[in-house]
Amino acid sequence: MRNLALATALVFLAAGRIAGAADLPVKAPVLNAAPVPYSWTGCFVGAAAGGGFGRTEHISGTAPTIGQSITNPFDVSGGVAGLTYGCNWQTGSWVLGTEGDFSWTDVRGSVNNTQPFIRSVISSTNEHWLSTTRLRVGYLPSGQLLVYATGGLATASVEAVADATATGAGIISETRTRWGWTAGGGLEYALGGGWSAKADYLYVRLSSQGYFNPPPAGFNSRLDVPFDEHIVRLGVNYKFTDCVLFVFCGGPVVAKY
Repeated sequence: MRNLALATALVFLAAGRIAGAADLPVKAPVLNAAPVPYSWTGCFVGAAAGGGFGRTEHISGTAPTIGQSITNPFDVSGGVAGLTYGCNWQTGSWVLGTEGDFSWTDVRGSVNNTQPFIRSVISSTNEHWLSTTRLRVGYLPSGQLLVYATGGLATASVEAVADATATGAGIISETRTRWGWTAGGGLEYALGGGWSAKADYLYVRLSSQGYFNPPPAGFNSRLDVPFDEHIVRLGVNYKFTDCVLFVFCGGPVVAKY
């Protein structure tokens, strides 16, 4: 009987300890917080570089050859490098914004004149700088990748040159600031910390512009020097604020990739 009583006491003591342990609070498992989505809302500055290529020609503005081509259409090409700036506003998977740029360019080309003009004379077209002011409309296939279309105004400094040293008349040149339009598109990828990398394409078409009016002796004036070009660039941007006009603000740039 004594052994039975001792065994019974031990069973009840063990049951009490098990019940007490069951009543202790259980620590909740630690869950990792979801990454904060990247916000494209804000303003940025950056830099871009690449190349440009296009076509031009010189058209006579001197009677009796007014409207005739002094040259055949010829190629222009060269480097492009400059600064970019703008602001974006994200709504859902869409990004609306503005972008501008100013680039130093070395897009140029030259060719000999065609008959009935003096063939030994060389005509050239040189672009010295290009600036665009554009709207952007973009879509986000993922939080970090922006695919966009863009278009707006273009301004450029374009020089026309006529080299008649072979005839003894010398060289003349004139530089004009010209207006036009541009359209294109590109891709931009958020790298984190406010930085993004992009690749873009722009087509630029400048309005008509005359040169050498009136022309020096031995030269023809230019009724027009048509100029259009294709710009391909790579660049980086840095978003320095999450707000646009201090009103539209996005979340912090802390997304994890």
